[in-house]
Formats: sequence, structure tokens, C-alpha cells
Amino acid sequence: MTGEDELPPYRAVLVVDTKEFGGHSDRGQAVLADAIPDVLALAFERAGLAHVWRDALFPHGTGDGFGIGFDPRHLPAVVMRLFGQLQDVLAERHDRLPGGARRVRLRMRASLNVGPVLDPGPGTGSAAAIGGAVITTHRLLDAPEVRTLLTRSDPDQTFLAVALSQRVFEDVVLTEYAQLPPSVIVARRVDVKEYHGTVHLYVPCPSGDLLVHGFGDDADEHGDVTPRSTPANTVPSTTNLISGGDFGTAIQVGHLHGGLQSGPGGRSRKP
Repeated sequence: MTGEDELPPYRAVLVVDTKEFGGHSDRGQAVLADAIPDVLALAFERAGLAHVWRDALFPHGTGDGFGIGFDPRHLPAVVMRLFGQLQDVLAERHDRLPGGARRVRLRMRASLNVGPVLDPGPGTGSAAAIGGAVITTHRLLDAPEVRTLLTRSDPDQTFLAVALSQRVFEDVVLTEYAQLPPSVIVARRVDVKEYHGTVHLYVPCPSGDLLVHGFGDDADEHGDVTPRSTPANTVPSTTNLISGGDFGTAIQVGHLHGGLQSGPGGRSRKP
């Protein structure tokens, strides 16, 4: 245990959960619950991080997901390699299922954070890690801005949506310790229970409405978009109604460069 005047050690915290877990039958939930740690272990192994999974701190099942802590020095490798491998492992598992069994889908949200964590350790009567960093990790996982990423993507293509905390983004991505371009990550403001802050969204394999409208500030949970401006290559349409007799000449001009001459012998006028 940490003394009263000591800061608990900094830990990276990774938590995943499963989309629509409660919508499955009891048998389906049992299948998913058994598959989650196996899928994670394989993804860590393929990412060259088997030792991180093997030595995980405070590993714990959450019913519809799983959580672990680990040494923060592994954060760049987790950000760069683990999530892509986890998307691939989930896709492969999906492809191996018989057509009728695909209603038991394993699609995940993952949340990654770092901060001081009090790990009670063995013999303390508690299996839960304690600290604001742990709570924030779970809050980001539950944010609607994260949940909607799977809702608005193709369930046969996109199997993982990732929430990176502000601290992970600043310490790992912006510093370029993780070679993941910031341009593939979108920041969103989130308000979940007592947490108010920023989440950085990352989808290794975007599809569906995410490709059409993206998942930034312009898209809401239904995929509606408010355009910021008219694209430069778009010509706005105009409809004019002219009434009265057939007298004279009507000329409609969108963009005019140079003079305008109306009919033979007409005078040129500068706009």
C-alpha cells in the first residue's frame, strides 16, 4: 500500500467492453464472455506484446468486458500495434463464424488512459484498482461519442472503436513516441456523469457512415452533418421566375469577367 503522503505509481489502464452484450441470450453472453480474454491475449501476442498481457496488473473481468493495468512505458507500442491487431483478430473471428451464428457479434470499444493508480494488491481483501485514472477510463468507454462509432459503421467491417484520454494523446501521440499520425484521430468534447473533458477517437478500420460523414464535430449520433461551407467546386443552383409579356431580353449571369454586350449593336456594360 502507498503511504498517505505518497503518490501512487503511474499505470496505464486499458478497458474494453462489448457492444450490445445485454442484447444477447444467456448462452450468447457466456460465449462472448469466454471469448473476450482469448481475443485480447491473441491481439497482444500478434502485436509483439505477449509479455504485457502475461504480466498485466490488476486484470479483471467486467462481465461484458475486461480491464488491465500495465507499465506506461508500453503505451506507444499499445497505441501503434495493439489496436490494429485487435481489429484484425475480431474480424477473423467473425469470418470464421457460420452465417447463422453471426448474430452473436463480438465488437468492442476500448479505452486507454494513464495516471496514478492505487493497486491494493494480494491479501488486501480488494481486487479493484482505485483512482481517478481508472474511473476516467470507464467514463470514456461509456461516452455516447464513443458508442456511436460502432453504431454508425458496418458491423461486418468495423469491430473496434478506441477512446484515448487527453493524457495519452498528449504524452504518446503528440510527442511522436507512437508513430500514429494525429490526423487519424478526432477530438471530441464529452460529458459523462462527473467527467467533463476531451476524448480522442480512433477507429482502425472505419466504414459505413463514418466514411461518409466522419466522426468529428460535424457529425451527430445519427450521422447528420451541418456543412461548414459550400465546397469550392460546387456551383450553387438558382431559379428565377419572370412574369409579364414577352418584351425585351432577360440575361442571367453567375460570374462575369469582362464586358457584357446585349444583342447586335448593344452597348458594353461593366458589371
